[in-house]
Amino acid sequence: MKKLILTAACGLFAAGAFAAEKPDFTEAAFAKQLGAVASAPEVKVPEARPARAKAGRYVQVSGYVNLNGSGWVPGANGGYTSVNLSGWANFRDSSGQVTSNNSYINTHASMWIYPNQHVFQTVWPNIYTTFYRNGKPVGSTSMTGSVSVSGWPSSNFVSLSGSGYLSGSIYVEDEE
Repeated sequence: MKKLILTAACGLFAAGAFAAEKPDFTEAAFAKQLGAVASAPEVKVPEARPARAKAGRYVQVSGYVNLNGSGWVPGANGGYTSVNLSGWANFRDSSGQVTSNNSYINTHASMWIYPNQHVFQTVWPNIYTTFYRNGKPVGSTSMTGSVSVSGWPSSNFVSLSGSGYLSGSIYVEDEE
């Protein structure tokens, strides 16, 4: 019912507005109105350039990592120890054009350590690093691999160091 009343009110309002204009349907007035429409300035719409998709390719990136760290060995008979290992590395593709800038690696190794026994552990760092070409960022990717660290306990401390190889793959768009 409300819709019917609203429709009727809108219709009466439109009829009143049309009647207030006092349209002239004579032939001369109609021709004049057509001339006004024809003389309106033409609006030019700029032509849209088609978007070009850039071609690209996957690039293998890799590099060697050196890690160092030390930890506390509990008790005189050794025990379970966790060592925080860190280092810096530069990764690049085979052409040397896609490179990372000093990526920081931070991981830990946990193991049982006994006095006067050589310590050997393999860790698997997983870092996310940004790559650049000609100083401009091209994207980021995850670098994974293994690093073997070793060392000897001394008193209540152990120092570990070692190196390994990390690699990854990144999609790089071609340069224009």
